[in-house]
Amino acid sequence: MSAVAVPIVPAIELKRILFATDFSEASRAGLPVVAAIARRYGSRVFVAHAWSPLPYPMTTPEAYTSLENRQEQDVKEAMAGFLKAPELSGLAIEPVVKCGVPVEELNKVIREQHIQLAIVGTHGRSGFKKLMLGSVAEELCRNLHGPVLTVGPHVTARFREVKEIKNILFATDLSPVSGAVFPYLASLAHEYSAGITLLHVLPPETASNPDFRALAEPLRKEMERVYLPQISPRCKVEFLIEAGEADEKILERARAINADLIGFGVRGASFLATHFRNTVTYKVMVQAECPVLTCHDRPGF
Repeated sequence: MSAVAVPIVPAIELKRILFATDFSEASRAGLPVVAAIARRYGSRVFVAHAWSPLPYPMTTPEAYTSLENRQEQDVKEAMAGFLKAPELSGLAIEPVVKCGVPVEELNKVIREQHIQLAIVGTHGRSGFKKLMLGSVAEELCRNLHGPVLTVGPHVTARFREVKEIKNILFATDLSPVSGAVFPYLASLAHEYSAGITLLHVLPPETASNPDFRALAEPLRKEMERVYLPQISPRCKVEFLIEAGEADEKILERARAINADLIGFGVRGASFLATHFRNTVTYKVMVQAECPVLTCHDRPGF
């Protein structure tokens, strides 16, 4: 009798979550997602706000100290109000307020508190600068050695109350970098018995090639070889090869399957520092109608 191959579902712990907020409506959009994951995994949620210190004004040290104290008090009052959000009721919450360079301060919290998932509500290209995607969220995505979940400005109203994950889309270029996020997606799919669609997009010019199907089949088989052993038998899975502009095809497929989550692996900070806004990842993050999970290609927190 031949042995039966049992998929190896990665054991992912999400017991300690960081939710970075600027107290705006855009960051509040992430609250239902935070609450759903925290309740499912029994997570402690560190609700964090980091603000930049005031520029040194042309005034007396005493007056400057008074302004700093007032700013800190305003932040603490805003945090107290934010924590009254009904989505956070009943969760294990720990507020964190820090003064300094926001990304640096949040990174410190992540290291010190052994955070396993960072969640950020994003604004896209405009809005409150401390947590717009071109600032803190972008920096977190390209610097953290772990998963970052972004809830963008076009996430639909159905995510105002999240109870389960039914459909996950994993976009991959078949590189080890893109696969960095997959253990988290596989774990979530297993936890929620969710369907998972794996998508590889070929360049637009290949769409008109009469041999497209023949060319695509070896790629589909390679996707199966690499990823199928990691997928739980309780999950429905589909492997797709399509052709076109990658960001457009990913968003199109996400809408077609009514995706609850899109996943990417992202490249290192040195690459993203100058190219992030031109990447498929960035374009999808600011246009997606569901949350997007990214993970850095360097291992471990």
